[in-house]
Amino acid sequence: MITTLTQFLDACHPFGYPLLACSVILLAAILYHTFFTRSLRILRKLAPNVQRMEQGIDSAERALREQCMCSSHPLADDILFVMDHRGADDLTTRTEARLRLRVDAERAGMATISLITNIAPMLGILGTAWGLVDIFGVFGTPEAQQGIAMGISKALYTTIFGLAIAVPGVIAQTFFERGLERRAAYTNEFFTRLLALVHHS
Repeated sequence: MITTLTQFLDACHPFGYPLLACSVILLAAILYHTFFTRSLRILRKLAPNVQRMEQGIDSAERALREQCMCSSHPLADDILFVMDHRGADDLTTRTEARLRLRVDAERAGMATISLITNIAPMLGILGTAWGLVDIFGVFGTPEAQQGIAMGISKALYTTIFGLAIAVPGVIAQTFFERGLERRAAYTNEFFTRLLALVHHS
């Protein structure tokens, strides 16, 4: 019976430590993406002033500008860019280009999550094949019983470990992709309203 992490990793040899590294990297990527993406929060804080601007309240634009100047988020810089270049003919095109960069930055960590989610089960399957090779390699030898047991354990443990990493990775990736779509839609709607206001001012 395996009672410690070291015993478990040894049972998965030589794939135990690579799989452990995959799990650590996956966790780091999930945490990085979670803490890095906050565009929805900043836009929701700024949205009331855009709404007040649509209602024609004179102080709303000044309040929005002050909020953006106090924020360190890149989208705040984009809002200031829109307000400072309201007379430019290519304002919409330039704003869309800036927003594409922001949307791409919002995908921080997603490529790593996708990579680990694909690699982990492959390593698990490779461990399964490795274990089967060990099993067939000891047939007809005096230590066949022990070798077969070790081969089966390696085959099963690496598969379990790989899938245990991949399943939460797939869940996180699906959840984050939906969040990216929601943030992109909200950002697009926010800047569409802002551009309409500056074009008519």
